Amino acid sequence: MAQNSKKDQIAQAALPLFLEHGIKGTSVDMVVKASGVSKPTVYNHFQDKSYLLAYVIDCWLQAQPTPAFQARTEKDLILEMDQHWLSAEACRLYGLCLGEGERAPGAVQIFLEGYDQPWRAALEEQGRKLNLSTDWLQASASHRLLRRLTARCTPYSKPH
Repeated sequence: MAQNSKKDQIAQAALPLFLEHGIKGTSVDMVVKASGVSKPTVYNHFQDKSYLLAYVIDCWLQAQPTPAFQARTEKDLILEMDQHWLSAEACRLYGLCLGEGERAPGAVQIFLEGYDQPWRAALEEQGRKLNLSTDWLQASASHRLLRRLTARCTPYSKPH
């Protein structure tokens, strides 16, 4: 089996850092330590963190399955949406893009065009097969995503 390139090695190490610490909270030094390469090597491949994140997302997208739904009922479609489209990792990327997207607009565009739009198109296609309202499906998907994002962000409050 061929060995991963240094660029891919850096990207693989950076993904969990971005997901845990965000764009601002992930330093190049953290990426250097996690990837086992030198700082000049990181900068040789990526001019800054926004370019690194764009490549990280591009690599992540390549590892994702082709967006498709097989459901024969509305209930099954919602379950498939949760299991395949709105996975925990995907929701963390949505949160990263929505929360800090201004720091890496190119990365956000790659994510939205390469992940969100294809899944929404697949949802619409399956919805047509099931005679479901496109508007309702898109609103439902956005609502489910928002619920997952806010569930992660809701601070703990001690019961009274």
